[in-house]
Amino acid sequence: MRFKLILCFIAIFWPCVVFASPSSEAILIRDAEIEDVLKSYVEPLFKAAKLDPKSLQLYIINSKDVNAFATTGGRIAVYTGLILKADSALQVIGVLAHETAHVAGGHVIRGIDAYEKALLQNLLGTLGGVLVAAAGRPDAGAAIMMGAQGMAERGLLKFSRTQEGAADQGAVRFLDSLGYSSRGALEFMEILRKDDLLSEQYLDPYVQTHPLISERLDFFRSHLSKSPYAKANLPQGFEENFKRIQVKIAAFTQSPAKTFARFKPTDTSLLARYGRAIAYLQSAQTPEALHEVDALLTEYPQDAFFWDLKGQILFESGKIKEATYAFEKAVQFRPDIPLLRVSLAHALIESEDSSKLELAFKELVRARMDEQDNPFTHRLLAVYYGKSGKPGLAALSLAEMSFEVGDYKTAEQQAKRSLNFLKGDPLNETRAKDILAEIKQIKDLEPGFF
Repeated sequence: MRFKLILCFIAIFWPCVVFASPSSEAILIRDAEIEDVLKSYVEPLFKAAKLDPKSLQLYIINSKDVNAFATTGGRIAVYTGLILKADSALQVIGVLAHETAHVAGGHVIRGIDAYEKALLQNLLGTLGGVLVAAAGRPDAGAAIMMGAQGMAERGLLKFSRTQEGAADQGAVRFLDSLGYSSRGALEFMEILRKDDLLSEQYLDPYVQTHPLISERLDFFRSHLSKSPYAKANLPQGFEENFKRIQVKIAAFTQSPAKTFARFKPTDTSLLARYGRAIAYLQSAQTPEALHEVDALLTEYPQDAFFWDLKGQILFESGKIKEATYAFEKAVQFRPDIPLLRVSLAHALIESEDSSKLELAFKELVRARMDEQDNPFTHRLLAVYYGKSGKPGLAALSLAEMSFEVGDYKTAEQQAKRSLNFLKGDPLNETRAKDILAEIKQIKDLEPGFF
């Protein structure tokens, strides 16, 4: 799992909105399988809501908090704590249906627009596992947090009762149109209520502006009593894939000892082998990790995500050539996932074989076509251009990378530097100037982030 880390100080809970304390920390992760599974849940909901599935921007935040939130432009963020807390895919889909309804209804958390872009860009801030906190300025994250807290104190960051009620109504409508049951939404709220996570006695006056939990539970119960889909099951594979990403998240985020305690050596099920393979990877036991993942690949030779895990195990143990082959197999079986192509390109570049550079470049170009805002893709392109003797394009790629992570100072410097080399290249010269123009606009609108 390639973690991209960044401090984040705002947490927007589903189904209510509250703020994390200054000591709270969340990190954004990128993982091809987890994203693919969650997209398979959200995209049908977007279609049911008459939203373009291509507009979906999904963020996975690694935190124990049980959170999810939606903002403008089709952005939905899901916390790993929510996935681990849920008992089923149906429960997660119930949450995602609610968030989709916020997007479809154009519900904007009042006052968040001025901060949203900077917050999400700072979430994207780390490349290759190296912490980048707003261009090396630890005060920047705190400034964002303080600004958001001040907005909360003024009552600006909130959904109205009407919007929350409308989101619940939209959620059940979308679920019914897909033939899905809304019992997952009810079950998940009951779990949270049972654990006192949504206990009304702990809610501050701000959160009390949202519908009381008892009202929402009554709404879902009433709907289920009339819905012809109350007992409907999800499409084949949904629950199985959910269990896989649950095990994956748990194995990557908890101590290996906990995973080994859960999955005994005698357990040869898919989930057990998957969990142990990751736990062995986490504890640097490469032969054991490879043994488990190879057993999975013997049974499931066309599973792209098992090949991806094998590639990661080999890559992290310094076996770049073997890792490259594994990543090639992952791309072969899921050519539609750009993140797998980026992993392959990374391995090709790290091979230090100059004959592989052009292959890496082709993979990066294809990945960028499918996903334009991945900062790690821009970073690898910068490495490629640097090795290829193209300093202007290398600087431009660094500018694009820095812009994506909210490091506007470096983005500005690199964009200006690129212009010294891009004379006679009108297309890329325009790209550099566009970055500078956007930075100027952001400076004018949000000078506090510089």
